[in-house]
Amino acid sequence: MLRATRFSQGCRVQESRAFIVIAAVALVAALVSRFRILPFLLPILAAAVFGVTTGTDLSWIARNFHLGFTQTLGAAGLAVVVGVIVAYLAAESGALAAWRARLSEKGRVATVYLSAAFAGLGGNAISALAILAPPLGLIEGAKTRVSLRSSLIVNAMQGAVLPAPLPIAALAILGADWKLVLGLGLPLALIQIGLAFWLTRRVPEQSATNDLQETAPNRRAAIGLALAMIVLIGMLILNAFGQIPSEPLGSANARERILRLGLPVMLLGAGALAVLMFAGAGHARRAVEEGGTIARALVASAGILFAVGAAGGFQMVLHTDGVANLVIEHIGSLPSRLGLAIPFMIALVGRALQGSALTAAITAAGLVIPILAPLGLDDPMGRAVAALAISTGAMATPHINDGFFWLACQQTGLRAHQGLRWLTGVTLLQALFGLAFLVLCQIVVP
Repeated sequence: MLRATRFSQGCRVQESRAFIVIAAVALVAALVSRFRILPFLLPILAAAVFGVTTGTDLSWIARNFHLGFTQTLGAAGLAVVVGVIVAYLAAESGALAAWRARLSEKGRVATVYLSAAFAGLGGNAISALAILAPPLGLIEGAKTRVSLRSSLIVNAMQGAVLPAPLPIAALAILGADWKLVLGLGLPLALIQIGLAFWLTRRVPEQSATNDLQETAPNRRAAIGLALAMIVLIGMLILNAFGQIPSEPLGSANARERILRLGLPVMLLGAGALAVLMFAGAGHARRAVEEGGTIARALVASAGILFAVGAAGGFQMVLHTDGVANLVIEHIGSLPSRLGLAIPFMIALVGRALQGSALTAAITAAGLVIPILAPLGLDDPMGRAVAALAISTGAMATPHINDGFFWLACQQTGLRAHQGLRWLTGVTLLQALFGLAFLVLCQIVVP
């Protein structure tokens, strides 16, 4: 009895802290809608609000924020730099101009969407979105709608289609059949993408500025850009295959080498080299010298780089605080008649409160294993839909504690409060429609 009482008290405490997280995000959104605050400062402000309102030692907040900031810059931050550098090289070598001359307007848009779909199959959401910077350069003028839809395509593919890491992690832990997960995941992603296109048909176009210094069309550089995109996307997808526990691409040593392909430093070397090889000696020399193309790209990427790092800092504060743990355990104890909604909600709440989609998916799958039978999911179809419900829920509701949110806002030109509507809100609707589709599959398919 005493244990149950303590657990109930713990749930109430953690639920109150969860509401504080929501309040901090709402406060930041309100401030941004009124004032033009630097994105870098907003996660810092949210972390400070969370610390003050929960009575947490601010030195502890600062320590964990610093830890998350540095870790994120060392991983996801470098991926952002890769995309910006390759985009600048593509523009200033004449590759973008050459491809614009060859492609119609519809062809350019289709190129962006296809790149987003394939990039979403591998690596992680931030890396996938980062390497879309070069093809997005093909779009002239207003590009908010195209950029936002490409972000939502990445989101859908990451949450539903193998070999993306989230469904792989969920199916490996739950012991689901990968063929069933793949067969259900493809139509699930298509439904979510179609919904995203319909919901964003009236998104307001935002003015976006850049300092790209484009040159005359260069066909050789255009070949280099195409090669760079194929190599970058291919490396991300190979990296995803390397994360499959059954090791389909070889032994542990081979798997480790494949996993290294997804490291941002490897992506930077491969992408930049592919463009520079075909750009010509003059362009290559000017690109690497002081004040050259790469130097300008590094300066241009500084703002979003620090915003992504700050999001990682806020994410680490929430993760070490354990704000999500008892809340999702409480969800797991809800009546079993809710069925598939329980694993979905565990993953969704974990992502919203902690910011990491992969952590949310792994945590949700681990909590769901013991209750598969009571939920009516302890059969091949049940395990498959449970795995997809988890991975789909884990991709929903990115917000200010997630670098994916800030990178998407930067590419679309949306401010934070607009991103909460058009990115956070639409991904939530994508996930809910995905859950409805999975429930229907569970009912219809024997």
